[in-house]
This record gives sequence, structure tokens and C-alpha cells, in this order.
Amino acid sequence: MTRAWVAGIILAALSLLRAQDAPKVSEGALTLEDVLAYAKQGMTDEFIINQVKRNAKPFDLNSDEVAALRDMGISDAVIGYMRNPSQPYTPPPPPAPAPTPTAIAVSPPQQPPPAKSKPPSDPRILKLPPEAGVYYLKSEVSFDALDLKPVVPSKQPGKMASLSGGLLNGHIIGSLIGEAAKTRATGPSAIFFFRLGEKASIDDLALLSVDPSGKQRDLDFGKKPGKPVFPVSSVKPFESKEIVPGIYRLTVPLSKPGEYLFFILGSGDEKKGLLGKGYDFGVDKPGKTAAVSGVTK
Repeated sequence: MTRAWVAGIILAALSLLRAQDAPKVSEGALTLEDVLAYAKQGMTDEFIINQVKRNAKPFDLNSDEVAALRDMGISDAVIGYMRNPSQPYTPPPPPAPAPTPTAIAVSPPQQPPPAKSKPPSDPRILKLPPEAGVYYLKSEVSFDALDLKPVVPSKQPGKMASLSGGLLNGHIIGSLIGEAAKTRATGPSAIFFFRLGEKASIDDLALLSVDPSGKQRDLDFGKKPGKPVFPVSSVKPFESKEIVPGIYRLTVPLSKPGEYLFFILGSGDEKKGLLGKGYDFGVDKPGKTAAVSGVTK
């Protein structure tokens, strides 16, 4: 998590504030957004520190948040009282008058202020885990990480075999181990967040439906080894929007129950007998209780 990214998230929280004048807060109710709003409105350190001490509740700030606050103009004195509002406060002495200049100083040309990072359009990514992967937005404050599953050649008894995988009527069939995904989504649509890994791209992600088959789920890869051509009926639509660099929000319509896979194109390795990898999830019928891996949800 970079300092600029944390600062961007805090700026996004500021956009949710509706009041433009300095609000009055009650004890224990002061928030980080309130402190940032005071600073943005030009309030003095003395005023902000008095509000923090009146609040009488310390802020739990990590190093990234402290660095971001400093970048946004919050002084170390204010940050110190945010962490420990019980310490005594002595206002700083007024500044000494500036000496009378003896010569006219030539000011250097002013440089334009540095461009501020664009705040994210969806502040929920503040709660997103730092590891690369696909996450289901279970609620406004919690995520379920989708499991990354290998897709291996299916071994079909009595069917033809190929060096690249099991064949069924001339088609390469890949399988996911397990009859159902652990993560279960609900409709009518679901939101996922995709945090890209190294060298990953949103264009590498395809949403596919997989067919339950006993203790596994099958996926038709077409007829050419190494060049998957999925049936049109297996390819499902979804919308993607980049929130900040490297993080995308995925909106998936859930009109039909079943088992699904965010398949990573180009993730196969024939030498290892791997047709690819992907993040799986399931959608249950309304009112159905899903039992996955022996655990009832």
C-alpha cells in the first residue's frame, strides 16, 4: 500500500462530507474525516487540537495513515494529539515580527503546485485485502477471497486420451476438483474486485460457466491443444471499471444459478499438465442452503 494510494482513499472519504462549515462534534464522535475537513477549511492547529481533546478518544493510526496525513498538510502536533488527546496543550507563542528588509529581494519564479492524485471513485477498496486476486463484495465492509483453482485435463474412463488432456467427442475437457465452489454469491447481480498481480491484465480475465459432473466441474476447451475455444454458451458477460491503477470493480449479472469461473487466459502449462487457472464461485437457487466441502452455509 503506497502513501499516495492511502492519501487518495482519504481524499475520497472527504468527498462524502456534506457540510462545508466546521461542524460541532460531541465527545467520542470525532472522525478522521472531521479532522481532514477542518484542515481543508483552513482551521488552525489550536482549533483542531481543542476539538481532538474535547473528543477525548485516541485515533488508531498506522504508519501509512500518518504519512498520508502529513502529505495532506496535517501537522505533527495535531497527529500527536490525535494519538494521545489526554496530553496537556500549550498554545505556541506568536511568531516574531519579520525583520525590515534592507534590500529588495527578487523572488524566484513560482512553480506550479504538484498535481494531486485522482481520488478513487469507490472508497470500498480501502477494505480490500492487499494480496492479488478476485474478491467477492459480501457486504459494504467485508470481502470473500475467491479460491484460485487449477484446471486439469479430465480423465474420462473409456474415452480417447491426448497428450494435452482428456478428450470427449474430440473436445478437450478440463476439470475443477470439487463439486461446488466455496464462495457463494447472491443476485440479482454481484460485485467483485480484481486486484491485479504482477504482469496481469484485466483483458486476461474471462467469466465462464462450468458444468458439475460428480465430484468435479467440467469445462470444454475446444479441439485445439494450447488454443482454448470455449463454447459460446459458457462465456458470460460482466462489466469492469478501473477504480485505481491495478484494481478493477467487476459487476456480474446473476440471472441463472450455477458454478462459475473467472478464468485467466494464457495460464495453461502443457508440460505440467495444466490447462489453466481461475477463481471459482457459485450461485445458488433462491432459498437453497449450499453445502460445500461438508460445511453447511
